[in-house]
Amino acid sequence: MNVQCPLDRGPLGGSGSSLRCGSCGSTYAVVEGVPLLISEDLSAQHVHQRAYFDAEFSEFETYRVDNWRESFNDRMFPALGIAPGCPSYLDVGVGGSGATVIEAARVGADAVGCDLSVEGVVSAARFAESEGVASRTTFVVCAAEHLPFADGSFGAASAVALLEHLDDDDLAVAELSRVLRPGGRLWVTVPHAYKHMPPFAWLPYWLHDRHIGHKRHYDDTRLRALMERHGLRHVDTQFTGHPVKLLQYSLVLIASRFDRHMSKLWWKLERADLRAVRRPFWALQLSGVFEKPSSG
Repeated sequence: MNVQCPLDRGPLGGSGSSLRCGSCGSTYAVVEGVPLLISEDLSAQHVHQRAYFDAEFSEFETYRVDNWRESFNDRMFPALGIAPGCPSYLDVGVGGSGATVIEAARVGADAVGCDLSVEGVVSAARFAESEGVASRTTFVVCAAEHLPFADGSFGAASAVALLEHLDDDDLAVAELSRVLRPGGRLWVTVPHAYKHMPPFAWLPYWLHDRHIGHKRHYDDTRLRALMERHGLRHVDTQFTGHPVKLLQYSLVLIASRFDRHMSKLWWKLERADLRAVRRPFWALQLSGVFEKPSSG
């Protein structure tokens, strides 16, 4: 996957420790083969988010697909058409495990992951190497509001737990739409609007929002309107994180690694939650699938 200058989409050249834009002359560092395609002029929100997630992802030492990520991929990959021979896939906000990109590559997709966190992206690239899928993966540090990829580069994309962190979610969705091919699909997961969440979750979630840096929540109407402003057609909506998830979350607190018995219970609770994916009432998360219409 060729990358471009995030400022003017000019061609990048160079090797080793730096890249240079042939158009505007901007230079970008390369760390362990990962290009850092981001402006030095970061917003206060960018600085906070990078520091928060650099600290979290720096603790990732071994590759592991947690149960929650496996469940996400089980729903997301079929919705996006990620399968052997599928077109290229982009995950914006890939995080430190790189599990979406690594597992997509494992099933045959050419997969790209990007994130603002240097620690996270470098960690994900290391895991792709250790898992034997480096040849089918690309990792880049960049801001979601300025993706360093050409128009129509991807047949599928995802943004899980991303839009709520941004100052300007419109700009990020415009970029996601730009890099999608006609007919390409996008999966988005965001926190559900407080009015639909159980009242006993309001205060804990509000404190979580303040701590992690969330800017907003969404209901289905707001998310659809955001996507439609950038030419993306609604395909599907799913609601997850119903009260049964609180019991499931308590299992995570009890044991960082489930034994066989606890893992079976975790999946039983997960299936109970997923049986209610069409019910917005008391759901903590909202996921939407959107499509960029084909030309003509």
